[in-house]
Amino acid sequence: MQKRIAQAKHSYITRNADLSVATKLGQGKPRSGDLMLARVDRIRHHTRLENTFGRREHLYPGDEIIVAAADRYATGQFHAQVPDQLGACHLVAAGGIAAEVIQRHAGVKGATEITALGLLCDSTGKTLNLSQFAPLNTLKVSPVSLQKLPTLLVMGSDMNSGKTTLACAAANGLRQVGYRISATKLTGTGAGPDYWRMLDAGADRVVDFLDAGYPSTVGMKPAQLISILQQFKADAVQQGADILIVEVADGILQPENRALLESNQFISEISAALVAADGAIAATMTAQTVLHAGISVLGVGGLISRSPLSCDEARASLGLPILDLNDFHRNNTRDYILGSLFGADKYATAHSG
Repeated sequence: MQKRIAQAKHSYITRNADLSVATKLGQGKPRSGDLMLARVDRIRHHTRLENTFGRREHLYPGDEIIVAAADRYATGQFHAQVPDQLGACHLVAAGGIAAEVIQRHAGVKGATEITALGLLCDSTGKTLNLSQFAPLNTLKVSPVSLQKLPTLLVMGSDMNSGKTTLACAAANGLRQVGYRISATKLTGTGAGPDYWRMLDAGADRVVDFLDAGYPSTVGMKPAQLISILQQFKADAVQQGADILIVEVADGILQPENRALLESNQFISEISAALVAADGAIAATMTAQTVLHAGISVLGVGGLISRSPLSCDEARASLGLPILDLNDFHRNNTRDYILGSLFGADKYATAHSG
C-alpha cells in the first residue's frame, strides 16, 4: 500500500498530511476532509494537479491521485458537494478536491472525471482526515494579544475581482518599509496559487484554512470561521507579525461572507478593509456593504484599476481612494494605511522614532 501511495500524485491539500501512516484502503461514505486514493478516468476542465510544492503536474487517464472529499462553491467554475459514496465523482479543484458537481459555469468544460477507489486508513482502520494534520490547532495565545494585532481584511465583489493581487500588493508595500507581515486565506477551497503568491509578495508568514485542518470552508457557520481567524491571529502573534492580512474568497454575496459581515464578533476582529472590484458599480456595492457592516474601508483596488474611467466613477460615488499596485510603494499611501491600522497618533509617534 505504501508503494502505491508513493507512486500516486499527491495534491496540494495533502501538504500537511503524514501519508506514511496510511496502510490500507477503506470503504464507506466520505466526509469532508477525508483523504482518498482516486483514479483519473477522463481529462476535462482540470488537466493538471497541483502538488505539495506548487507545481502543476499533467494528468493522464489511469493516474492515481491523493485527494480529499470536500464541497466547492465557485461562481466561475463549479458548485459541488462531498460525494455520497466512493466511486465515480469529479476533480473540482486543481488543489485536489473530489466532489460531485451540482452546477457549473457555462464557460468552463465539464469537470475531470475520477473514481474514488478508497479511503486512506491507518493500521487501526481509522480514516485519515485533514483535521488530524492541522498545525495551528494547538496554538494558545492571550485573547488580549489577539485583539491588539492590526488585522486588514481584503474582500471582493466576486470571484476573480483581484483580491489576491490587492492583498499581495499591500503585503509587499508594507514589508518594504520594515513591517513583518502575516498573510492568510480565511475562506475558499484548498488550492495553492494564492498561498504561493503571498509568499512571493514577501509575506513573512502565510497560512490558510488547510493549516487549521479544512480542505474547504463552504457551508461553515460564522463561529467556525471566526475560530479559524483567531487561530491565524494566534499564529501571527507567535511569529512576531506586526500586521495580519486576511483575504476571503469569492464575493460579498457568497453565503459565508454575508454571514460574516452580519457577525458582530467577526467585525470586532477586523481593524479595516480593502475592497477589490472589477467595475464602479461592483466597487460601490461592495464598499458600501462592508462599510454598512461597521468596517472601515481604506480604499478600492483590483481589476477596476485597469480602467481610468471606472476609477473616476467609483471615486465620485464613494469618496474613497482608488488604489493601483504602484500606490502601495508610495509613502503617502502606506502612511495612510498604517495610520488607520495602528491609530494615527500611535503610528505617527512610532514613525517619527
